[in-house]
Amino acid sequence: MADPNALAALQERLSRHGAAVTGQVPDLLLRAPDPEAAVTAWLAEKDLSHWRPQTWGGAATDGWSFETAGWNRARGAEAMDPVEIGQAQLDGGLDALGAPGMPGAIGIESLEAALLAAAVALAWWLHRHHRELLSAQGEAQQTLVQQGLRAVGLAVLSGAGASLVLSLALALIPGGQALLLAGTAVRVSRALPPAGVDPFDLQGRRGLQSCRSSRNAQTMNTNQDSSSEPAVQATERSLE
Repeated sequence: MADPNALAALQERLSRHGAAVTGQVPDLLLRAPDPEAAVTAWLAEKDLSHWRPQTWGGAATDGWSFETAGWNRARGAEAMDPVEIGQAQLDGGLDALGAPGMPGAIGIESLEAALLAAAVALAWWLHRHHRELLSAQGEAQQTLVQQGLRAVGLAVLSGAGASLVLSLALALIPGGQALLLAGTAVRVSRALPPAGVDPFDLQGRRGLQSCRSSRNAQTMNTNQDSSSEPAVQATERSLE
């Protein structure tokens, strides 16, 4: 990752306002193939906006953000409210995704992640099922191959998706990165199968879900039967 202090265009803008970078530049730009070009293009449509206007005696030490120039100039000599600060940060992160060289770099990184995930998934699946694959014949062997291909396909989607999520996290403000990564971790943990279940055995997972549904249905029926017993007993007593 490039050092912000080594980027001439950024330092020139900061020196005009006596500001120092404390998370205002998306990390994604600093990881670009050409960080200087990416940051320069990103700054072309940005103003350094003081949270407290300079006409009010505000300074960069009071807080500042890189903001779309039109928004800053339309606000005039008014202080930035929290919503405007958040919008500036989010807009800057989204603009970073389209900086020179970034779409291609994100695409290449996603492809590399997908291929790596596919290789890991294939190796793990073969390790778990190679004996079955060698001993199976005919339709059973075809079924195993299809399961392996599904496992690799899921890994490809997961790897590419994780890479895109990471790129988006690097484009956001530091707090946004933590929130996005935490949310992703929670969703992935919920998607994982329980202990003792092969994560690549899709048929097994569907069977497990069916068993759970059957157990839930049986439990509901048992509860209904239990609740109806007192009523039946009362009816029998009244007939006696």
